[in-house]
Amino acid sequence: MQPGLWRKRIVKVLAGAAVALMLLLAAGATYQALGARSDRRNFPPPGKLAAVGGTQLHLYCQGEGSPTVILETLSGGLSAYWGWIQPEIAQYTRVCAYDRAGRGWSEAGVPAADLWDTADNLYTLLQSAGVEGPYILVGHSIGGLYVRAFAAQHPDEVVGMVLLDAAHPEQFERHPDYLAESESYLRIASLLPVLSGIGINRLYFAAGGEIDFADLAPRQHDEVAAFWSSPEYFRNQVSEVVAAPQIYEQAHKLPGLGDLPLVVISAGDNPAAGWADLQQDLANLSTNSTHFTIPDATHASLAFDPNHARQVSEAIVRLLAAVKK
Repeated sequence: MQPGLWRKRIVKVLAGAAVALMLLLAAGATYQALGARSDRRNFPPPGKLAAVGGTQLHLYCQGEGSPTVILETLSGGLSAYWGWIQPEIAQYTRVCAYDRAGRGWSEAGVPAADLWDTADNLYTLLQSAGVEGPYILVGHSIGGLYVRAFAAQHPDEVVGMVLLDAAHPEQFERHPDYLAESESYLRIASLLPVLSGIGINRLYFAAGGEIDFADLAPRQHDEVAAFWSSPEYFRNQVSEVVAAPQIYEQAHKLPGLGDLPLVVISAGDNPAAGWADLQQDLANLSTNSTHFTIPDATHASLAFDPNHARQVSEAIVRLLAAVKK
């Protein structure tokens, strides 16, 4: 065959492949758009939206009583992550979970990628929604830094704290491998908005795929899967990971907790070297602290696994009872 004919055939094959790829991408984007529309219809916000700095954040409260327990989730987390824990606490007092700015049912438009701004947003949200103190603050992972900032800004309104396998301000400095792991995840996570934008994530969950939250309560599981199918979710998650070094640097200025009633709960199944020592440091923040480990729990299963979440709930209830005496 003449060389010119080969070149023409190759051009046709490449052109055909390009057209097929474009059609596939268009089909994926359409699938994602239709799915997102269905998600908005099927998963309305369970709580209410309250004004914060010209936008609205989502706050979901259950139960009645005082003090109010405030749940601050881990990095990239959603209010739905508390699907096992929140209903248990609601049997004893009012308990509120929320979505940080730009995540879950909360709108973007207010500062969020900053330790102090995040704490300010939460306080403004609570005031806007009429949820007055006193508060018991529960912070999971990086949420532990946020609740400590909140307590530093409003010490007279905080009567207790639970740090749930919480972040330590110096963890990246003491253990550079933690930072390397975070940076490695960031490289992967940066692709996820693109993949979810063409329906890959949605297709994964539709085919029965699962990630960490497989054992979450059914309604919250489906809500989380819907958000994890959204490119907006991953763009927000990536922004928090990018901001993490600044957040941890700001956290160096967080004060101790004096004699504030404090419970530190650690995950026993955490392979990170030195994590136990960091957790003990957190227990030393207060002269009135209790520290225990759930042996077979992972960092995420403390919220997602029903058995581990039950143990966390029981610890929060015990703290609530002690504070109310």
